[in-house]
Amino acid sequence: MNKVTARIEFSFKGEEHKPSVILDLDEMMQKHHGIPPLHQYLATLHNIDSYSYEYEMLLAEEVQFSDAEGFAESFVTNNHFDQTAFEQYWLEQEVLKKLAPTIKQQLDIEDINQHPALKSVILSAYKMGSNG
Repeated sequence: MNKVTARIEFSFKGEEHKPSVILDLDEMMQKHHGIPPLHQYLATLHNIDSYSYEYEMLLAEEVQFSDAEGFAESFVTNNHFDQTAFEQYWLEQEVLKKLAPTIKQQLDIEDINQHPALKSVILSAYKMGSNG
């Protein structure tokens, strides 16, 4: 399971605010085919009105990431999450899961990751076929 904690720290009316959430990245990817805008997501979860000065203060700060689990760990460095790379990798893994039975049956390969060049060709062909 891929998880990461997202937090934004900001000051509003002399008070420190630290809205945070543990993101279930697998659920988000399955539901949205990507990770939604996190500033807006955190604001909604913490009842911060998007038409408020508090929201403006939240938007001014970077989202910080910590406590990554699963292969998401590889995409978090110095409190930064490489969301684009994670989403791409996650989607590729989903494609490979779908194709695994065919790869096993047609090519007698258990683990396509042991054949990086072939894996790359298969993913490219799948993407080209998906784009019509």
